[in-house]
Formats: sequence, C-alpha cells, structure tokens
Amino acid sequence: MDYHVSKTEFGEKPNFEYPKPIFIEELGEEGLKKLFNEFYDLIVDSDIGNFFPQEEEELEKVKAHNVKFFIEAAGGPKHYSETVGHFDMVKAHEPFSITEKARREWLGTMEEVLRKTDISDEAKQSFWDFLERFSKHTVNTPVSEDFKI
Repeated sequence: MDYHVSKTEFGEKPNFEYPKPIFIEELGEEGLKKLFNEFYDLIVDSDIGNFFPQEEEELEKVKAHNVKFFIEAAGGPKHYSETVGHFDMVKAHEPFSITEKARREWLGTMEEVLRKTDISDEAKQSFWDFLERFSKHTVNTPVSEDFKI
C-alpha cells in the first residue's frame, strides 16, 4: 500500500478516477458504512473536528448523507443521486475554510481507518488513489508562502 499524499497547488482541480469495482465488491455497502462510521468518530476529535457537528444526532445525519455519495462513487447503487441529486464538491465545501493542512488531516484520518479495514491492498489502493486526488477539490483557502506542510 502506498498512502502517498501529493501537494495541492491552490486552485488545482485535478482529474481523478473513481475506485475500481473491486473496492465496493470486497467491502460491500455495509462495510463502507462501517468504514465511514469509524472515520467520522475519529475525525470529530481531530484538528479539523470543528468542521463537523459535535452533536451525535447531527453527526449521524452527516454520516448517512456522505456515505451515500461514497457508495455511489465506489460503483454501488445511486443512493446519493436519487435522494440528493448532483454533487458539487466546491459548493458543498464553501462554508468551510479548507487548507492543504486540513486536507492532509482528513486524509490521515482516512488512512488510519483504511489500514484497519480487512480488504485487499488492491482495493484499498484504488480507493486511496481516488480520495487523494478527489480531495484536492475541497481545498478552498490558500496558506501563506512561509507556511510549510
């Protein structure tokens, strides 16, 4: 497994590939829900926890909403499109000041959860590669030149 994280150039909106079907085939919808439950339970206590609801009921809504997107992105049923419609990554993240450092914190938390997930390295790598590039679309706040990541 290579959990490499490349630096985002501010304003970069790179092309990405969705995960290979092997990811959802091995993990299944329930496994993906479990993965994101674990992820969100960790992320609320991270350095970017302020981006997420701290009330359990509201956090559960975020989990349910976002896991629909990731199930669909991974090649599963179109739960997100059918209930929400088109996903606009830029608009969805506008309310938050997301820096490259915040993106790396998000990815680091996902790495922690993925490492414990019992699927093949090929499936994990496919999902990781998708997340690493796709997450660059969330970075909407530049940092000063003297700030090194």
